[in-house]
Amino acid sequence: MGKSLRQQEREKQQQELKAQKEREKKRLKAEKKYQKEREKQGFATKSRKSENDKIRDAGKKLNLAILAVAALLAIVLVIVFVV
Repeated sequence: MGKSLRQQEREKQQQELKAQKEREKKRLKAEKKYQKEREKQGFATKSRKSENDKIRDAGKKLNLAILAVAALLAIVLVIVFVV
């Protein structure tokens, strides 16, 4: 009559796994294309992921520097206007 619930769930998981593998293939293909373009420009990088990680790390350092300067500026302003 109808498929059992367990069989339907198994088929659903298989479809999701297949879709995930397809997305991974597309991502890897795009990454290889991007890497080839970068190599043609003279920038040999491992992947977009490593580039993005470097940018995030630099962004974190810049944010810390901005916070430190803002704190020092606030201290200086308090000293100037209070004293």
